[in-house]
Amino acid sequence: MKSEEMLGFLVLLVTGVEADVCPIEVNPPLVVVRYGDPVTVNCTVSTDHLGMGWVAPQNPVDRQTGAQFVLWTVEHLTTWDITPLCFANFMGKPQCSKEVSVTVYKAPDSVSMSFVNHIGPLKEGREYQLLCDVQNVAPVQNLRVKWYKGDDVVNITSYSENTKTPVNVSSTFLITPNRTDDGAQYRCEAELDLGPEGPQPPPAVQSEPLRVTVHYPPVIIEENENVTIAQGGNVLLLCSAWGNPFPELKWTLFSKHVNSSETFTNTSTRQITASADLPGVYICVATNDLGEATRKVSVSKGIPGYMHIIWTLLIILVFLFVLFCLILIVMKKRRHRNYPVHKRQSEGTVDAGGISMQPFLSNGVQNS
Repeated sequence: MKSEEMLGFLVLLVTGVEADVCPIEVNPPLVVVRYGDPVTVNCTVSTDHLGMGWVAPQNPVDRQTGAQFVLWTVEHLTTWDITPLCFANFMGKPQCSKEVSVTVYKAPDSVSMSFVNHIGPLKEGREYQLLCDVQNVAPVQNLRVKWYKGDDVVNITSYSENTKTPVNVSSTFLITPNRTDDGAQYRCEAELDLGPEGPQPPPAVQSEPLRVTVHYPPVIIEENENVTIAQGGNVLLLCSAWGNPFPELKWTLFSKHVNSSETFTNTSTRQITASADLPGVYICVATNDLGEATRKVSVSKGIPGYMHIIWTLLIILVFLFVLFCLILIVMKKRRHRNYPVHKRQSEGTVDAGGISMQPFLSNGVQNS
């Protein structure tokens, strides 16, 4: 009994060894084919055999003798889950076989994008969910959904399910828009990454771009300031704001409305003429549905306009007078320094009244 068991073990071992050295070669060993397209795989046997063929749910090939290769050919592959197998029989050896890995793919019928539970403009700072629907795609484990903002990829979704037949899937993406996103375009793209054996570039279908409108509260461009107006004068005050929707602007003084003119460019602008006869704090208020912004201009009355001219002339005259005096002093000092000493001694001295004082002789007679 023990010898029979040992003989069976040796038979199994020999069989396993023979199976490991199966002389069958399939080319290509990996196939990626679009659903409905043709496919061909060659099976070659390098030694003598009793027959070879293909086992497959679509277009099987019966056992053939005397051939060294057999082709498995399908004109229109319409089987999603298929693994064709090439087999060969040998004299005194067990049958051996090799499988071909076949990936059947299908690009999506459609890809669409929308917001979840929202219609209309977006509000700055709030969170919104975008939904990308992908219809009838296979295989889903090779699918990647790419999210684009403009031309930049901002998110990628992959799927772990392992299915062969087409399915419908979706992907979501959260955004929190700000005012710089107003007018931005989002889109999603369903791409089948089928590896190096698959088509290059990978098959992909994009949604229509979705342009977003972002509403945000107003911002006033000019800053607060203090303005002094000469008596009888006036000044033009501007208030420019931007927001979405365009803000409404108004000027007030002492909580009373001030008439103003309005212009529109890329912003809302209102201008008023403030007078020295109406000093005070002028307030511009910009308002839309999302909030408001204010600008304050403090207007005060200064001295009359002609007084500025008078004061300016007086300052100039004083400056010129001081400059003239300084020049005279400097010139006098220079002249006194350059006058000869012996001449001053020969001419005598001059008293404070300007009278020349001559020296007297010893007899009391003045030297003439």
